[in-house]
Amino acid sequence: MTYLLALCASFCAATGAALQHREVAEVPEHQAGGIRLLLASIKRPGWLLGMGVLVLAPLSHLLALKVGNLTQVQPMLTTELLFLLGIIIITHHQRPGLREWAGAAAIVVGLTGFLTAARPHGGATTLTSPWILTLAGITAVLVITVMVVARLTKGWVRASLFGAMAATCFAFQAAMTKVIAGTQAGSILASPALIGLVIGGSLGFVFFQHALRAGHVAASRASMVIVNPMLSMVIGVVAFEEVLDTDPVHLVLEVIGLAVLLAGAWMLATSPMITEAEEASPADGAGMPQDQAIIP
Repeated sequence: MTYLLALCASFCAATGAALQHREVAEVPEHQAGGIRLLLASIKRPGWLLGMGVLVLAPLSHLLALKVGNLTQVQPMLTTELLFLLGIIIITHHQRPGLREWAGAAAIVVGLTGFLTAARPHGGATTLTSPWILTLAGITAVLVITVMVVARLTKGWVRASLFGAMAATCFAFQAAMTKVIAGTQAGSILASPALIGLVIGGSLGFVFFQHALRAGHVAASRASMVIVNPMLSMVIGVVAFEEVLDTDPVHLVLEVIGLAVLLAGAWMLATSPMITEAEEASPADGAGMPQDQAIIP
């Protein structure tokens, strides 16, 4: 059930992202700065449809974390690229090549290998307030650092950095979601994790929208599906004390599985099929540069 719910979250995230990317790319340049980008986007029916689909992603994510843990759920986010590939096949009538099949196979094999070898289990269902504040502080430092670097870049590099900032916020949001999933219903409103979830999710959403505007969705999604799971697993092991199998044989298999998984994610996210599909988006017809984004 944990993995099924995680797959549902990935499907909704990929579908919603594809719908919103087309709409965000068509926003006129004079409306693309800061909060104006969101205000202009919400007037577009396609963007609102994408939002409706995206809303189902955190709901499925919450349910997955309620029955599972971070080290089980978060690596499953890489399957979002598989769904994105499927969407492009359907909407653009393209056939995957060797790179796409290899990337998809690597994601499946690497993910299966890691989860089978690691056998993640145990861990706390909640965190203390000091832990929540510590994670919030680390998240803020990471995001600010990447934001400073993003100001010096453009194109796919900037899109990747915006994606990394969004992924960092979403990893923090996932940790707060895990805390809320283990909190009694009557105590949720008084939990600092609820504030962290709202702030982390809101900032991640804003960075995500600007990542879509900054360049091809492949660049931002590649960084998101790599950074988010890796940070989340670190949080799961360090903060929630989740347990992975660490005997030498299993540890080697875990490292290999993760390496194959991340390599597959990179191959698929940067494949010509996906990038060319994005190049054919309506934004190009509108004559608006894809390497231009305003840091909020």
